Amino acid sequence: MIKEEAGAGDIIPGLIVRHTNRRLGKLDACEACERLISGKISFSEFVDQIGDRYTEILDFMMEHDLHPGRPEEVLFCIDCHADLSARNVLRAQLSYLYGYEGKAATG
Repeated sequence: MIKEEAGAGDIIPGLIVRHTNRRLGKLDACEACERLISGKISFSEFVDQIGDRYTEILDFMMEHDLHPGRPEEVLFCIDCHADLSARNVLRAQLSYLYGYEGKAATG
């Protein structure tokens, strides 16, 4: 049986990139969101690029071991585990994250 190696741009299901020591150039918000969702940059790299305006959703995803490329899973987990006061913030941040990603794909 031949084992295939994953390429640098391949997404490995279940792999959540949280920390790296790579140095990236400055990414705009759309590109940073797209790269986070596709698994090309880590959570820490994303925060380095965008700042801390997505802190709550990123902390929630790390706490519950969720991948940003699976929004339905993240929404389900928000509904199951987040208290009522946090749900709106988490949903809004997830929506913004995907709104930017959609703009990157069409822009």
